[in-house]
Amino acid sequence: MNCQRCGFSIKESEQYCDHCGMKQEIFTEGFEAKKCKFCQKNIPVNANYCQYCGKDQAFIDVESFSEKVTVAEKTDVDNLDESKKKELLLNESAKPGIFTSTKLMLKDMFVLQKRMGRADFWWSIAGIFLLSLIFGMVMGETLVVVNGFSPSSVEVVERIAISMWMTLVYISITTAQIRRLHDCSLPGILILIKFLFGFGDFLLFLLLILPQSKRDMSYTFNKKQ
Repeated sequence: MNCQRCGFSIKESEQYCDHCGMKQEIFTEGFEAKKCKFCQKNIPVNANYCQYCGKDQAFIDVESFSEKVTVAEKTDVDNLDESKKKELLLNESAKPGIFTSTKLMLKDMFVLQKRMGRADFWWSIAGIFLLSLIFGMVMGETLVVVNGFSPSSVEVVERIAISMWMTLVYISITTAQIRRLHDCSLPGILILIKFLFGFGDFLLFLLLILPQSKRDMSYTFNKKQ
């Protein structure tokens, strides 16, 4: 047996500790009890040590406590992730439109690792079409001016301008299509469908009109490459 005050080992029949002189309350009937933190036996409420297992009641199991905290924190993070999944917006733009969505497409023209909502995507396609019309009109007027100074340079200027514009449009639309596939929880590699001769563009179109899916949460609207 151990002394309830100092933990010194004493005989089971001894009512007083030989080391500190403390009277052991377990020999007193009706003593107020508490459970030992380790062996769960009843010991005096003011005992510093358990008379049965001798363990210090002030001892804190740091490792066990840390594990409990870690589990609790992980649970909180999991709950937060679930909350984020439920709160995923349909579109990155608060109010998708031809101007805001087109600006978003051009801003993210080199970004693959995120989503693009359905409304943002189709509004941006309309915006790119409108910009192409404006580009055509501006280029026409520019070529008229160039022709007045150097008629032989008109063809070269035209080819360079069209090549640059088509490259910008192709990159912007292709990366936007990949982000739209991500928003449908589909792998971006499906963009290769568009290279299937004859019906690839139609198959890709069918995928791009699908609604948002939250099955794969690897991508969000604000995740950059």
